[in-house]
Amino acid sequence: MQNDMTLVTQQLGHGRRLSLIHGWAMHSGLFNGLSHELARFSQVDCLDLPGHGQAREQDWPASTEPLLEKLARQCQGGWLLGWSLGGLLALMTARQHPESVAGVVMVAATPCFAQRPHWPHGVAEPLVAQLAHELEEGPEQVLNRFLALEVHGSQNAARDLRLLRDEAFRYGLPQPAALRQGLALLRETDLSRQLDDIEQPVLLIGGRRDRLVPFEALRTSAERLPNAQLVQIAGAAHAPFLTDPRAVAEAIRHWLDPQREAP
Repeated sequence: MQNDMTLVTQQLGHGRRLSLIHGWAMHSGLFNGLSHELARFSQVDCLDLPGHGQAREQDWPASTEPLLEKLARQCQGGWLLGWSLGGLLALMTARQHPESVAGVVMVAATPCFAQRPHWPHGVAEPLVAQLAHELEEGPEQVLNRFLALEVHGSQNAARDLRLLRDEAFRYGLPQPAALRQGLALLRETDLSRQLDDIEQPVLLIGGRRDRLVPFEALRTSAERLPNAQLVQIAGAAHAPFLTDPRAVAEAIRHWLDPQREAP
């Protein structure tokens, strides 16, 4: 990945920097409603990961570390907000580059996406394997299936799915290589036993109806992190910022205010 590449697609608002990282196969446009709410009290930088959205022509790096370094430089001592895969990347960046990240907001995200014997809250391996297999068969089909999984259980599932579909393919399909590498990162990464290494404050926000990343996974993560808070969005599934962007933004504001005042 080139050092001079930029991940930023849009900057809004003023104040402390809050950089938003989207989920697997998505792009920063999914954050439109949330970013405008957040811009009332922060500078919001919307990012597209390599191979996605407006960064579609950029290649996902061969190893994860260059991407984490880029996210750390982008953060500039501010805060990272990540949804799903983006939340895992934000947590990895905070752990690898603690001097660059003041804190992390994880939205529908956990330190371990795939189920393991010591982490029963993850997605079952057969489903992850099926997604990987279907990805080789045809990206558009598996992405449509994944969108349905993201809103499954939502109080307004039909509306949320329509919002996701309207925005998800705005810039065309992500690069197939980026999809494969992102899914492999989700499948292979396990930070569940390193959570006590993360000293920065972490806010975990999840939907009560999330069937992909159950709220119990966020609860267990919060219990293991040294400095964490937990917020549940009623009626929401895996994309709570679509269901209720104002509630998500208000939860972040209430959490950020005392953090900013801390020495």
